[in-house]
Amino acid sequence: MVRVHTLFAQESVIVGDKVRTDVTTDPMAVIYPDNLAALGVCRGLGVKGIPVTILSADRTAPGQYSRYARRVACPAQADEAEFIEFLLRFGQAHQRYAPVLFLTDDNAIVTVHRHREILERWYRFPMASWSVLRRVMLKDHLYRSLDGVVPLPHTRFPEDESELADAVREIGGSILVKPLLRCLTGSSDTSSLPFEQCFGSKAIRVRTLRELTDAYRAACARGFRVVVQEEIEGPISSLYSLGLYATRQGEVAAAFTSQKLGQVPPDFGDGLVVKAVRARELIPLGERVIRHFGYYGMADVEFKWDARAGVYKLLDINPRPWLWINLPTACGVNLSYAAYLDAVGRPIDPGGFVQRDFETRWVSIRGLLIYVIRSLGTGWRCTGLLPVLRQFWGKRVGPLFCTKDLLFRMFLSPMYWWDSFLQASRGIRRLHAAPGAINGRPFLTE
Repeated sequence: MVRVHTLFAQESVIVGDKVRTDVTTDPMAVIYPDNLAALGVCRGLGVKGIPVTILSADRTAPGQYSRYARRVACPAQADEAEFIEFLLRFGQAHQRYAPVLFLTDDNAIVTVHRHREILERWYRFPMASWSVLRRVMLKDHLYRSLDGVVPLPHTRFPEDESELADAVREIGGSILVKPLLRCLTGSSDTSSLPFEQCFGSKAIRVRTLRELTDAYRAACARGFRVVVQEEIEGPISSLYSLGLYATRQGEVAAAFTSQKLGQVPPDFGDGLVVKAVRARELIPLGERVIRHFGYYGMADVEFKWDARAGVYKLLDINPRPWLWINLPTACGVNLSYAAYLDAVGRPIDPGGFVQRDFETRWVSIRGLLIYVIRSLGTGWRCTGLLPVLRQFWGKRVGPLFCTKDLLFRMFLSPMYWWDSFLQASRGIRRLHAAPGAINGRPFLTE
């Protein structure tokens, strides 16, 4: 571990050279892994003067190039023992003011929480314990626990193939196959691909017992356990989200509501266009969920409006920063800062976290490019492209561009461009490989 000790010594010099961080007594925020959500958290904290360190093993990730952050190279998460040892030594090197540790993807949450009891000696966690998180993150626990608490889609939890026929008869119509967790939890192999990279989407739509059986076998072969759920009819615009921060006392101290207007893949994907909207009726539903679990931390609670039943039905909860975490910040609800304040024991003034903007849209140019490439490469119809493009007009923010943080270091880094080229080449090959096909029949149909 000599290399790690040397790294810390070098970084302490770098910190000393930064006027912004050399005299602060604010505990550092440490963000891992580096991704678009990490960049949003970094900017949300940086504008408040909080010193930010991003741990990164990937030179193409954007957060490390922010003017608000310093980068510390870390081991790849796939080597769990080395990665946790690195976190311990980093925490010990900054023990005077225990850093606040922000985790920005599911793999990181699962990996780090296997060692949280040890890591809590050196870090503050702005999120609930694993005993709570597992009930939120694992979909079988999530839906079973919330039955009767909030409206839910009809869901079955098959243990083997013999139960699939009953699921088809009970649910009927269009059925979705979803993983219990998007990353694999039964193995310490954190390099395993998440569900959407294996199958090209966050869920698999099936309509017959044969299709359900094929999808079930394919998921099991990849190591995923699944739930089988009714698909709620309705356009993408029926998808709503409640972003919130809940305190350790179970109070929702900050809340933000939004609506999806486009996503990629177009059926079950990540946000492409997300609009801030006034949907206050989601907040009491979110509060009910938070109190039921005893959860605290940031969360993105996803709903879909079921026009037939006349209710919002809960689809999922992401207990971490998400792709468009900078949209709430742009609209006056800096959830990252609320999480930081609570983690360091400072009061959260509700008046400072009020959504005042209900028009701004979050749009992803990269997502649009992926949408077009997949349309051409996998035979999707492009009829939905023009309506999506119309949603790009108006007041908007994006995941990367920010006038106060132009990421000059990223554009000037040769390693960024070379690694980006290599990753893009691999990504395009995957996109043209028709992901999610079984026996020549694609899962994703329109």
